[in-house]
Amino acid sequence: MTRFTLKQLKYFVTVVETESIAEASRQLHIAQPSISIAIKNLESTFDQLLFIRHHAQGVSLTSSGRRFYDKAKELLRLSYEFEQNTRADKELVSGTISVGCFESVAPLYMPRLVAGFKKMYPEITLKLYDGEQHELMHGLHRGRFDLALVYDLELGSSISKELLNAPHKPYALLPASHPLASKKSVTLQELSREPMILLDAVPSKNYFITIFKEKGYNPVVAYSSPSIEMVRCMVGQGLGFSVLVTRPHSDITYDGEVLKQLDIEDDMPDSTLIMAHLANNEPTRPVKLFIDYCRSIELTHFSV
Repeated sequence: MTRFTLKQLKYFVTVVETESIAEASRQLHIAQPSISIAIKNLESTFDQLLFIRHHAQGVSLTSSGRRFYDKAKELLRLSYEFEQNTRADKELVSGTISVGCFESVAPLYMPRLVAGFKKMYPEITLKLYDGEQHELMHGLHRGRFDLALVYDLELGSSISKELLNAPHKPYALLPASHPLASKKSVTLQELSREPMILLDAVPSKNYFITIFKEKGYNPVVAYSSPSIEMVRCMVGQGLGFSVLVTRPHSDITYDGEVLKQLDIEDDMPDSTLIMAHLANNEPTRPVKLFIDYCRSIELTHFSV
């Protein structure tokens, strides 16, 4: 009877996704010879050549290896679901959830969501990650995350979506001393005459530039940063305006400057934060409990 282990499959899948035994060794904290032996055992067990070895250039899949990879990923996914759901069948629900969150909203949402959820399900472990949207979606497709909190922008059809909050319009951010800051609202035309501080995180930057271009305006980007606090500080120093969706509770920047948030009069597409998971993967029970918790609480008081 032929035998293989889930550990061997995990080693194999990691090598495929890193395209290198050395990198897989680093990520798994396993010696390279152990990974090489596991792959040779799989090839011997199934009588298939799974990899083409390239001297000093890593490995690549054979056609058989590609089919084997798809089946191995599915088996590992089912094994993970089985483990999580079996643990969750106990009276005291337990398990692990890996959640990714878009970096500009993560500080505003995740701490309170985690704190509230942990009070209800203390035995469930939450692993948190924050990053740009393309990083989170890559991790979701690779199986690194069970769930990703991202904006409903530039997502494919393979994603199942759950609303996290109501849609919100972008707002303008100006230094409190700016002449426009005395107004109750501003127009995109007024803003386009000023230098722009752009939140340089995908898909936010495309979204913010597009709302101007669709009205025929071409804002001049003076500075950009992937950090929302860096953007706020640059605006606070009078270096330009910004357009954001996330609304921190304080109008004071890290370096003590005062900001003014203004509504934008123009019509523009709303921005919606969602919980995303792969449509063809049934969430485990702990993940479903987290989704249900996020859906059940009032998020309208979470300023965004």
